Amino acid sequence: MALDSTGDAVAEVIRDTFDQLYDGQHSGRWSFDQLFKTEKTHMGTLIEINLQRRFKFDGGDATDYRIAGVQVDCKYSMREGGWTLPPEVVGHLALLVTADDQRSSWRAGLIRVTEELMNPGRNRDAKGVLSLAGRLRIRWLWEGHGYLAPNLFLELDGPTRDAIFLARSKRGSSHGQARVNQLFRLVQRRLIRRAELATVAQQDDFMKRARGNGGARTHLQPEGILVLGHQENDPLVARDLGLQLPKKGEFVSARVVPCEPARDLDAAEISGSYWRLAELADPAVPAPVIPRKRI
Repeated sequence: MALDSTGDAVAEVIRDTFDQLYDGQHSGRWSFDQLFKTEKTHMGTLIEINLQRRFKFDGGDATDYRIAGVQVDCKYSMREGGWTLPPEVVGHLALLVTADDQRSSWRAGLIRVTEELMNPGRNRDAKGVLSLAGRLRIRWLWEGHGYLAPNLFLELDGPTRDAIFLARSKRGSSHGQARVNQLFRLVQRRLIRRAELATVAQQDDFMKRARGNGGARTHLQPEGILVLGHQENDPLVARDLGLQLPKKGEFVSARVVPCEPARDLDAAEISGSYWRLAELADPAVPAPVIPRKRI
């Protein structure tokens, strides 16, 4: 709790681990159901490793970690109550982690494992699970949190998702660029995470595909769509338009139209004129070019 009083850091580790396992940049996958069985079993190992890297826990002897000098084993399960505990964990603390990417939720808690808290049955590796009484003894941490950064592709409806992944270039640009253009065209006013961009682009230079100089920012400007990142003047424009502020590696797109600042509260001044978020009935006009140097 001293290392992560809010639970935000643990939530980031879990989100990043899902994305690491999907490896969307190279595979185009975005769902746990798309993984092979052997890959799914690797999730627990990655959670254990990534938590240790993030928090710099010392290694344990009988367990995975030493936290504040205490032996703690880390166990992950896709479902609450599914943690398999080996004999060497009995008598020690276990950090139990579970997460559901479909529901954008997670939970983590501590328990000291004893034989009395285990179901009597064991598998061929002598591993067992907690009984109902044992699960009731878990001390849940960060109970007010439980929020996992959502997976864009699980939120989108099928036709929209297909329109993004099936986009093809009709001119000189790559199919990856066409997919990224379609992503920012169809998914507006929502933060796009780095891993989501990589999954759509499926190229080594995926960050470049969102920016200017031939990226989505250039391609979508004639349609009135801004693609905003975390650098230079982009956060100021996002703030004034009432959009979420992108953090490092994130982007947000939005179609804009000229406006009068006295009538529109959420108006951004860009290169000497004012712009607001476009409504469906507003005709498309080319978006302004945001000065790259910070004003």
